[in-house]
Amino acid sequence: MKAPRHTSVNQIPAVFGRVLREERRRQNISQEQLALYADVDRTFVSQIERGIRQPTLTTLVKLSRVLQLAPSTLVARMERSLRR
Repeated sequence: MKAPRHTSVNQIPAVFGRVLREERRRQNISQEQLALYADVDRTFVSQIERGIRQPTLTTLVKLSRVLQLAPSTLVARMERSLRR
């Protein structure tokens, strides 16, 4: 059996933030709009996207609903990026 590839846990916030930013921009949604509709502060969205903060599961669900994606979609995209 092949050993699993280990990714530094320090990379996870930055990679998730990049995935969130890419999807938000792809949908042409501003940070302000995402924050407003997800009921979070705009600076928090900015901090998530820059890898400074990490969302709770509740916030992940809220952000995903605004983006009309399953939370697992964002997480799966992050996982794929971490494997590269």
